[in-house]
Amino acid sequence: MNPLCQGDCYGVEWMVLASEYVSGMLSMEAIKPGTGAPDWLLNAIISGERLIVLHPNEASRKQTISNLHSMSSGTVVDSSRHLTLQRMLAVLHIDLRLPSIMNDDGITFELTHRELSLSASEYGFPLIHPNPEIPWSRSRTRRVLSLHREIFSLRNPSDWEDDPCAAQCDMVLKKLESKMGMTHPSRKAHVLLNKLNKSGEIPFTLKGISGIIILDHASSLTDVELAILQRLSQLVNIHQLVNPGSHRLGFHGEYIEDIHPIRRQEDLPAWVPNHEVLVPKADLGWQSPKSENEIYHLMVESEGQSISAIGDILSKIDGDVTIVDGNPKSLERLLKPYLDNQGIKLRGAQNSTLSSSAVSRILSIIELPRGEDAWSLDRLADMTEQIGLPMTWSILNLEHPEYDDWKPNLHVDVMAELARGFHVLSGRGSLGRWLSTLANATPRFSTDETHKKALEESHWWVSIIARWMYPILSKADKEVAMKDCVGCISGRKLPLPEPLTNQIEWFNSLLGQIDWSLLATRNSIESSSIPGLQHFTDSVAKLAKELGAEFGESFFEILQNLAANTQIPSRRGNDTNLRILSPSQAHGTRSEILILNRFNSETWSMKTQPIPWLDEKSRLRLGINRPDSELRKGRHYLRNLLDSSKIVVILDSSLQDGVELSGPLEEWITTANLRPEEYDFERAPPFIVPDDWNPKTPNRAWVWQSIQDHGLRLVHKVSSMEMLAGGVRTHNSGILPRDDAQRSGLALIEGREICSMPLSKDTILEAAKLEILPDQYQRRVKISDYDNGETFPFTESGKLVRTNDFKITPNRNHLPNARNSSQWPHLGEVKEKKKILGIDPRPIVPPSTNINSLDDRVGLGTVNLALPRIWSQSRLQAWLFCPRSAWYERHLKLGREDNVPEDLAANARGNIIHFVEEAVLRAHGLEKGIIPENPKNLVNGKLDGFETAWQAALETLSEKAPWMKRADGVAAHRCRDLVGVSPSDWTSWLEGDEHIPIGGRLGRMIESDFSLVDCAPLASEWEINSKKQPYVIIDLPSSAEQKEGVNSFKFTGFVDKIDSVIVDYEFDNNSETIPLDVDLGSEIPVSKLVIIRDIKSVDGPKDDGRDNRHMKGLFDEVQLALYARAWEVCNPGHRVIGVGVPQVGIDTQQWVELDPEFVHLLSDSKIGIITQYLANQYRRPGEKLPAKSNPFRAWMRERITTALRVIENAKAGKIPCNCSTIESCRSINRGGR
Repeated sequence: MNPLCQGDCYGVEWMVLASEYVSGMLSMEAIKPGTGAPDWLLNAIISGERLIVLHPNEASRKQTISNLHSMSSGTVVDSSRHLTLQRMLAVLHIDLRLPSIMNDDGITFELTHRELSLSASEYGFPLIHPNPEIPWSRSRTRRVLSLHREIFSLRNPSDWEDDPCAAQCDMVLKKLESKMGMTHPSRKAHVLLNKLNKSGEIPFTLKGISGIIILDHASSLTDVELAILQRLSQLVNIHQLVNPGSHRLGFHGEYIEDIHPIRRQEDLPAWVPNHEVLVPKADLGWQSPKSENEIYHLMVESEGQSISAIGDILSKIDGDVTIVDGNPKSLERLLKPYLDNQGIKLRGAQNSTLSSSAVSRILSIIELPRGEDAWSLDRLADMTEQIGLPMTWSILNLEHPEYDDWKPNLHVDVMAELARGFHVLSGRGSLGRWLSTLANATPRFSTDETHKKALEESHWWVSIIARWMYPILSKADKEVAMKDCVGCISGRKLPLPEPLTNQIEWFNSLLGQIDWSLLATRNSIESSSIPGLQHFTDSVAKLAKELGAEFGESFFEILQNLAANTQIPSRRGNDTNLRILSPSQAHGTRSEILILNRFNSETWSMKTQPIPWLDEKSRLRLGINRPDSELRKGRHYLRNLLDSSKIVVILDSSLQDGVELSGPLEEWITTANLRPEEYDFERAPPFIVPDDWNPKTPNRAWVWQSIQDHGLRLVHKVSSMEMLAGGVRTHNSGILPRDDAQRSGLALIEGREICSMPLSKDTILEAAKLEILPDQYQRRVKISDYDNGETFPFTESGKLVRTNDFKITPNRNHLPNARNSSQWPHLGEVKEKKKILGIDPRPIVPPSTNINSLDDRVGLGTVNLALPRIWSQSRLQAWLFCPRSAWYERHLKLGREDNVPEDLAANARGNIIHFVEEAVLRAHGLEKGIIPENPKNLVNGKLDGFETAWQAALETLSEKAPWMKRADGVAAHRCRDLVGVSPSDWTSWLEGDEHIPIGGRLGRMIESDFSLVDCAPLASEWEINSKKQPYVIIDLPSSAEQKEGVNSFKFTGFVDKIDSVIVDYEFDNNSETIPLDVDLGSEIPVSKLVIIRDIKSVDGPKDDGRDNRHMKGLFDEVQLALYARAWEVCNPGHRVIGVGVPQVGIDTQQWVELDPEFVHLLSDSKIGIITQYLANQYRRPGEKLPAKSNPFRAWMRERITTALRVIENAKAGKIPCNCSTIESCRSINRGGR
């Protein structure tokens, strides 16, 4: 009790104090660093002294209140007498009846931004925003407010003559305050100071107290805050506790006025509780008077391993522990597994609602129509496929006027196909492009009812979402969204929701789409979904009261800013003995054990933050934001931390390359190393016992290591290896359950006794796989392993392991001369030091590992697959290329995401070529599904020369490529590429004002087609069908040499182009189906000679004029042979004598592989560029030399055999990996092509 107080009741005491202390007195006293609230102060408060204590931060305040509560045996502690500076400012604001302070949140920011924008539009900021026509951005508002806060932290902010905008900003804020009747948070300190200076009245909270005790603060108070404290010192008594040492270097900390500290006990003010006064020595520097704590310098090999080191330390200690880290939020997240493992639950830090997954999902929906990715395929797909926020989408509950089972639904695969085909990209105008494309979409195959339904459902879905989003769309998108939706298939007007009237009504509608009941079942204590949504929607509602129901075109930016600046209150924790704080947060606190972690130059930087428009010269003149301010504060914080606990552990990660200690810690360690008599770092903390670092201890976490410039230090080891007599021993020191599993795995590998059983016996296969499969791969056989005269047997194809080591198409090093080999088929032969090309062995099935479980994992077991009854060429080719990849993408539907490239997709360019070719042939007279009896070549058909065909091509292009009208780089490039004109010329032609001469790759393709005067088109885009069934049965009969059963499969597809050869030949219109096997010289009656063409578009480096794509069609793919046989089966008497891949590039090359029996007959015919790659490569299996079989027909048999082998392997459930999909299925990196 203050000796001046003689009364026993509150009223008497107050009267004495009020009459005694008419004016205040300021005094200062040195206190030992790391003390926090000294014991004499706590005892005085317990005894009833009426004091206000000003704490440096919230952690210090809470700890002091907790200590008082414990000391007073649980009685109530008056927390209103314990304040931080910010709390005191808020209390004084109320005491002086000033307008209430606006919350420093997203709502206040938006109101401020709106006022600053209005001022800028009226030339309010001529220096930084001279053109009011340019929009005022939110980033500029943040920069202006940042400068205002810094300048108005000065007592006299008007002193800056070069001020570009701070004074004007202050005027705008005053105007906002007048409107709101409140005080802006950026001005609260100045408003309070002005009021205190004008009024001599003691604020209510400060009446009836003996005085204010200000605990030690770092040099972090602003000029205006110091002015407030100085003014208060004139009204009430203030006694400031400071650290001894240099103020210039930061050791001393902050002071209100430069006065002499009290050095004698009799000089203490009468109102200050009596206690022993500290008289420190001069020039203490880092040294603290009467330091009795123990400091341990431990090291870790990397910054990441410091997390493991803390986990290990926490497992060994009890009591009050504080961890101080340069980035405490990050540390808390990284430490969570270790804390959970030890049953420690911390009080969660405050997070913004933006960290809530539910709020992030809401914002992603709002962002759909905005920015460069507006209405992108990724955003549309994400909106429907996301599962983070359960949605009911009640707006989609509409009935189709014609088909009851058709519902609004986005089919991503269909949308991806349209996006690539019609080059629909994201960004401005993309909504219109989507709806236009969908409105005119038609299925390529008229019989595909599933595709029809998917197109209209997708069209309907996009239209509904656009209409629903009407209030938040741009002006251009609003016009598009209000158009009627006429089904692209049904032709019926589809129902759409009524447009909402304003943005807040739409936002409420969005919230109404959430499945709240399902979300509630998912929400756990740890989840922030529902709390995040609650606080976010509250902020939106409050802002709507101020701004109205329309936020304008910045709706998304406003809500995003609200989410980022609206806080979710922290959850309560159940462990009060562990705190994770930053150096500034930990200042003034005490604990039994203190761990300093990640005090490096990155996480605890000493750099001052730059202030917009405030250069170095102005900072120095104004005396703010000094370059050394952070270093001074850092020194102060560190010296207090080092003296705040009985045991201090420093975790030093500077062993890692590139990691440097922060300046204050580097200074202290350098100083401490020079004083070995005071600091003995070559010893272990008491909680790290000898067994923890003993070299004989297995899985030890610590080792003694000699460190350059430091000496012997205890270093944390996460893992290490050592050579023992019995072999290598790997140590793993982790304390998590996963570390136990790793130790057991290491013991298993190193032949030691395991410490725990595996969760599943199959997990052991992972270790075995890493040895068995690479060994199998290293033992693979290649043709290069064979000597001259040797043949690689076809029966040993499994030894190839992967296709990358096998050459499928011929080149100068692999000659297609296998027909005359002693064995056929084979995988290659070395003859006269030349390699003979082998026969396609795919799909390759590697040898069994003889471990059933491992075989199952790598696809050598049996998997029950839902295979198609009818096989298409694309599906066959996928399974031929790699069974695992086909299973992965087509069966599991886990293929790569459908990304739309900036340039026109390759398949889109190919589709345009096919569309134009089909249109020209339709104009020539071909009808779908009808094969002409007397076909004519293009020169003698219905087309009146090139020009007529060209016009048909242009009309098709205008329908299939609407993107060519755009004024972008892709349109310009592809327009010139396809037709040889610019987009503007193309637009003029569409409007009837321009003539386009034949040109571009399409023009050259038509010219090339007309040059085939000895070919008459029979069909275009021919759909394989037989006996009114949309497929044909491909049979593989037994050959004359090998009597086996007949195998068959159902095959379907579309053939690009079929030509009839015009030649003087003896035809028989009554001929039957051509047999698959034909010998050379055999007289086989035929009714037509046919060439099958599979048109391909080539671009870039592949468009080199060579026939690589043609060879790939012959040797690598199966479709040409299957198309040929399908045509013969469906058209009895027709004999396919040629197949080829016309390559449409800069020039069009009409490659055709001809049956060798007809080469002489057609050598002078204009049917294309003839090749003879197959003539010396194929013969029937089992056929003896000299071979008599027709090599072209033998090639057809081999390709059909390969297709059957693919199907049989798929039916057997064999799904080995022969390609790069191995990286996804994590088998072993031995993939190939």
